Amino acid sequence: MTSLTDGLTAEQVQFFKDNGYVGPFDLYEPGEAQKIWSKAMIEMALSKNKPHNSTIINYDRHLDCDTLSEHISRPEIVNKLRSLLGDDIICWKSNIFQKQPGDAGTGWHQVEKYIVGETTTAATPSLNFAYSRDDDTVLQDVSVWTAFSPAKRENGCLRFIRGSQKRWFYDETKRLTKSPERKTDFFGYDYSELQIDPSWDPEKDDVVDMEMEPGQFVLFVEKCVHGSLPNISDQTRLGYASRYVIPQTKVYEHVDKLVEFGDEISLDYHGCVLVSGEDRYGYNRIYTENLNGYEFRRVANA
Repeated sequence: MTSLTDGLTAEQVQFFKDNGYVGPFDLYEPGEAQKIWSKAMIEMALSKNKPHNSTIINYDRHLDCDTLSEHISRPEIVNKLRSLLGDDIICWKSNIFQKQPGDAGTGWHQVEKYIVGETTTAATPSLNFAYSRDDDTVLQDVSVWTAFSPAKRENGCLRFIRGSQKRWFYDETKRLTKSPERKTDFFGYDYSELQIDPSWDPEKDDVVDMEMEPGQFVLFVEKCVHGSLPNISDQTRLGYASRYVIPQTKVYEHVDKLVEFGDEISLDYHGCVLVSGEDRYGYNRIYTENLNGYEFRRVANA
């Protein structure tokens, strides 16, 4: 019998390599997940030391919200990450994804160095990887998307194109055109502008709709083409993505602010969290506690 805190099986690792994602896996009971999110919302509202004051750019609240600080290093998550990244892992970023009834879906997109929408100039990546990205045997970044509400087709579940991480379909170095009046895509951005082959129809590819129950999570590599459906239901969809890299990665090396979704935040607050193993490089600021003094947990080596 396997434990929820076990790593991935050899078959699951191979599935990830073949498809670009694996899951979903259980983390919280459905009722527990919704209570945890309610607690997190209260903590974020009352936080005395927020990383930034933007209400639009919902990044990095694991750095001031104790509940999310605890979430990012849950053994159920970290031990599965170890199966893909090795023992040394840092959390470098997190995002809140709240999709209200009537909200548009997120168009298909594909990223690696987080250039699009993340940096002040298109030439500056958010992530500077330690190894050549031509070497597909070296995995350096994995995202974990956790559902804190039901995530179904009707309310905008996450979607993947199976196996799409093996080649480029989108050019993340291009700049997006923001049209706030456009309601058919994410914050007025049309990710199809980045498509390398305009004749390619992603909807006719091998699409997987990742329906999830509250408290489940899925792991994926950002180069796997992904997006989400529109919310045509009367129920809000709540998701939280925590993003992980190996310590050899230089995070925001030449980036001091983010300009995105019509807002701007300084990165003076930013730091990474060591959730497993050791940081033998010292490239990034490492926080041992969050901005309100909560001590981050590092999962012990197996």
